[in-house]
Amino acid sequence: MFGAHINDPHEWMREQEQRTAALMAKAQDAQERLAANSVTHSSADRVVSVTVNPGGGLTGLTLSPEAERMRHGQLAALIQATYTQAARMAAARTMEIMSDLVGGDSEALDIVRRSMPADPEPDDRPRPRPHLDDDEGFGGVYGKGDRR
Repeated sequence: MFGAHINDPHEWMREQEQRTAALMAKAQDAQERLAANSVTHSSADRVVSVTVNPGGGLTGLTLSPEAERMRHGQLAALIQATYTQAARMAAARTMEIMSDLVGGDSEALDIVRRSMPADPEPDDRPRPRPHLDDDEGFGGVYGKGDRR
């Protein structure tokens, strides 16, 4: 078939069964590796630690006691940056696993590649915010200076 001459149909059938079995084993291995592809990543200062699943879904968030001393905006930016990095790591591992299964230039891998979170721009890094009052500029319930 397809330009090849089949001398022994039974031998050809055995070869096809072996190829199918090998492909099934490879697919099973990829499925197990994908299922185990949970990534935990911590911020450089270890204040934030996030865990994501292979699809980038947040499955765990841990904050160190130092987080209580951070401004809300600062902490939110740190959580977001840490999450984005963890999601990129999970997506990269997913791409490795899929590449082993379908090849590095496959259309299926392109779909995964397009769904990866973008690299953060240098301007997207968390920055210290200017000092605000204790309520981070919200003025408290009674407004500035009118605390009961």
